[in-house]
Amino acid sequence: MVSSDALKTLRRPGVLLCLLVCLLASAFFANGAFAHEGGENSVVVHVTDEGFEPKSVEVEAGTTVVFENVGGEAHWPASDDHPMHDDYPGFDPEKPVPPGEEWSFTFDRPGKWGFHDHMNPYMKGEVHVLDRSEQGGILSSIGAFFANAYETAISIFGGEEEPASADEAETTDSSGGSTGELSKERFKEIEANLTALVREQNPRVALEKVRREIKTNDALARSCHPLVHDIGHAAYEKYHDFGEAMKYQDEVCNSGYLHGIIESRFSESDDVFADMKTMCDRYPQGSYMSWQCYHGIGHGLMFYTSNDLPRSLEMCDAFDTDFGRSNCANGVFMENFNSDQKLHLSRFLKESDPFYPCPNQAERYKADCYLYAPTYYLSLHGDDYDAALEWCKGAEAGFRPSCAYGVGTQVMKENLNDPGLVESVCTGGQPEQTAPCIEGMVGLYINHHGSLEPAKELCSRLETSNRPACYDAVKAHASLFDQRS
Repeated sequence: MVSSDALKTLRRPGVLLCLLVCLLASAFFANGAFAHEGGENSVVVHVTDEGFEPKSVEVEAGTTVVFENVGGEAHWPASDDHPMHDDYPGFDPEKPVPPGEEWSFTFDRPGKWGFHDHMNPYMKGEVHVLDRSEQGGILSSIGAFFANAYETAISIFGGEEEPASADEAETTDSSGGSTGELSKERFKEIEANLTALVREQNPRVALEKVRREIKTNDALARSCHPLVHDIGHAAYEKYHDFGEAMKYQDEVCNSGYLHGIIESRFSESDDVFADMKTMCDRYPQGSYMSWQCYHGIGHGLMFYTSNDLPRSLEMCDAFDTDFGRSNCANGVFMENFNSDQKLHLSRFLKESDPFYPCPNQAERYKADCYLYAPTYYLSLHGDDYDAALEWCKGAEAGFRPSCAYGVGTQVMKENLNDPGLVESVCTGGQPEQTAPCIEGMVGLYINHHGSLEPAKELCSRLETSNRPACYDAVKAHASLFDQRS
C-alpha cells in the first residue's frame, strides 16, 4: 500500500510530469524492442517480383513495417516520389534489399504515405498511418503536447532564413545571370513551382517559363531536361490521357516533356508491349515528332525495366520499321548514360570503363552507344571537355567520330547560351574530331529548338572553316521537318 506522504509527493506537478515522461519513454522503447521481432506492434509486407503483398496497410503511429523480400531479385521499397524519396524523409533503405532479407521502418507521422520499389517504380503501395491521439488515452495526449511544444520552440528559436524565391538564381554573375549547378534543394523548389503551374493552369505555361528563363540562367539550362521530364509527369497526372497531354508538346530541352509523359504512361500500363506499338501512330512516319516519340519510348522502356538495357533493346526490336527500332534504341542508350547511380541505378555503367557496354553491343547499336558514352564520362570527370575528346581516341575504330559527335552534343547541352565555347572545344581536339564534334553541337541545337532555322543562323556565326560541318548537320536533319503534325 502507498503511504499518504508518497501520494502527496506523486501529486506534485513536477513529479507527476516526470513520471509520465518516464512512462512514455518506457512505452516507446519497449515497443521499439519487440516490434522488429514481429510482435504485435509490427506489420510485415512481402516484397515479391510482381509487387507488394499487401499493397495497402493501415497501422497506428509508432508501428514498424517490415519489408521482407521474398522474391528472386533485389528490391528497394522507399517513399514516393520516385526517384527522390522525399515525401517521407528517412523511409528509404538507400540501397537494394537482397532476396531473403528484410528492411524495417517505423512510421510516426500520421497520414497516407505512398511508396514504390525504386528498382521497379511501377510497383506501388501505401501505408495509412492513423493518429494515435484519435484512439484516445492520456499517453497519446501527452505525446501530442510534447510534440507541439517542440514544434513551437523550433518555430520561435530556429532562426532559419527564408528560402529563395522560385525566380532567384542559384548563383549569379555580374549580369544577373545564373552560373554553376542547381543544388538539390533549388532543383526541388523550381520543380515544385513548375508542376504547380501545370496543375493550376496548363503545361504550356510551365514550358514557356522554362524556355524564357534558360536564356539567362545557365544553371537552369543545364538541368532543363529533367525538369521538363517532371512537367510531363505532372501533365499526365493531370489529364490521365496520353493524347490530351501531347497537345501541349514542346520541343524545348530535347523534348523531355514527351519523355515524361511516356514514362508516366508506362508506369500504369497493364500491357506496355501493346501500348508502345501504337503510341506513335498518330505522327507521320519519319517526321520529327515521330522521331521524338520513338526516342521517348526508348526512355520509357528503360524506366519500365528499371534500366535493364538488353531487355529494353529487345522491346525496341518489336517495332515493324527500322525507323522505329533505331530511334527507340537511341533513347535507350541516352537514358542509360544519363542514369544517376543513386536515383536511377543502372547495371550497365562502369566508372572504371566509361565506354562500357558499347564494345559488347551488336554492331547496329554501337554508333548510338558511343554517341552517349561521353555523357557518362563527363559526369565522372567534372566536365573536362578537352579530356573527353582525348578519351574518345580510345573508342573502337570506326566509332571514334560517334564519340566526338557525342562530346559536341553534351557540351552544347551544358552551354546552350555560349555556342562560341562549344566551337572552341570542338576545334581544340584532333583535326579529325572537329567536324563530328561540330555536327553533334548543331544536332543538339536543332533538337533543342525543334526547328532548323535557329541552327542555320548558328552556322552563319561559326568560323568559316566550321560552317560546312554545321550545314551538313542541318541537311542531315532536314528530312525530319519535311512533314510534321
